[in-house]
Parts: sequence; C-alpha cells; structure tokens
Amino acid sequence: MIKVNNIVKIYNPKSSNAFEALHGVSTQINDGEMVAIMGKSGAGKSTLLHILACIDNYQDGEYYINDTLVKNLSEREYARIRNEKIGMVMQDFALVEDFTALENVLIPLNFSKQKVKNKKEKALAALKSVGIEELAKKPCSKLSGGQKQRVAIARAIVNEPAMILADEPTGALDTKTSAEIMELFTSLNDKGHTVIIVTHDPLVAEQCHRIIELSDGNIVS
Repeated sequence: MIKVNNIVKIYNPKSSNAFEALHGVSTQINDGEMVAIMGKSGAGKSTLLHILACIDNYQDGEYYINDTLVKNLSEREYARIRNEKIGMVMQDFALVEDFTALENVLIPLNFSKQKVKNKKEKALAALKSVGIEELAKKPCSKLSGGQKQRVAIARAIVNEPAMILADEPTGALDTKTSAEIMELFTSLNDKGHTVIIVTHDPLVAEQCHRIIELSDGNIVS
C-alpha cells in the first residue's frame, strides 16, 4: 500500500525563486489498484510521481510504502527501494540506444544488491511477457516507438516490483500502439501489480480503476 500524508514539495527552497509545487497532498493507493494521475501542465503530476518513484525527496509530510517511511534516506537506500520495489516507465523510454533490447532489460538485474540467478533467462522471460522476445538481440536504436516502450516495460517488470509507475507512457505513440501498451498495463495489473499512470489523455485514464486529479499542486478530485 502507498500512503502520502500532507506532502509538500518546494523547488529551490530558501531562495528568491522558491516554488512550492505540492501543497500538502494526501492520498492512498491500495495494493493491486490501477490509478491515473491527471492534471494540466504544471499541476504537479510528475512531481508527485517522482516522489512516489523515490527519484525526488520532499520537504514536509510523510510517504509510506507499506509500513516503511520513505524520507531523507541515503541515496543507497533510495536506490535499493527503486531497484526492488518500483518499476519505472518513461515517456521517452530512457533506453540505452546502443544496447540491445536484452541488454537494456538486464540493467536492473545487474544493479541489484541481491544475488540474481539466471539473469538472462529472467530478462528473456520479461521480453516474452511483453511480446517481443524475438527482438532480444536487436539494438534499441533500430526499434519502433512501440517496441521501445515494450522494452521499457520489460525492464520495469524484470525485478518483479510490487508497483509500476509510468510517466505519460503513451504520449509519444500513435493511437493503435497506445491501445496496445494500455492492454499491457491492464494485463500487468491483472497479475497483481499496482499500476500508477501519469497521463493527460482521458482515454488512458478511463481504463484505470480511478483518477486522481491535480490542479496547482493540490488534489481536487
């Protein structure tokens, strides 16, 4: 379960250009939910997602993953949580273009602090689960946008994280490919993963169990 209580995020604190991006945000996301986070540009969607993903810290409030308070941890502790509990999917894919699909999916396994057996088999299984195992040896620079997003999803799930966070995962894709990617997220959710998607697309949001709407750093619905 994810719980945030009165989260305040300030960029450039204690400076003349300080900006409060989140104003005491509180919400709860239960295990196994599929939730959309929506709002206009600048509403605080990506800021909240980056806090949930342990990419960014916050000034005030509390963020719990299950019973663990995630605040002011060392970078090593943040990295461990990201590696073991969270799968992240970005709009721009964030792949190493010169690596093959398989090499990209292997990255989280290679960075794991725990000893991982059969890394290649796990990575191939993740690629198979998103329907592109035949592209394992192909450089990502040679893949289409939809194929790259599937590689990114395979990389996100290879460590079997409890939750998958996606930042505008269909934003760079055409309508048909977007629908296919959303089917993948729905399938992952059906398998028990908690899925949180930041999106501006109502068609994407409608496929989630519920919508958290942000406006000017506040949850409005």
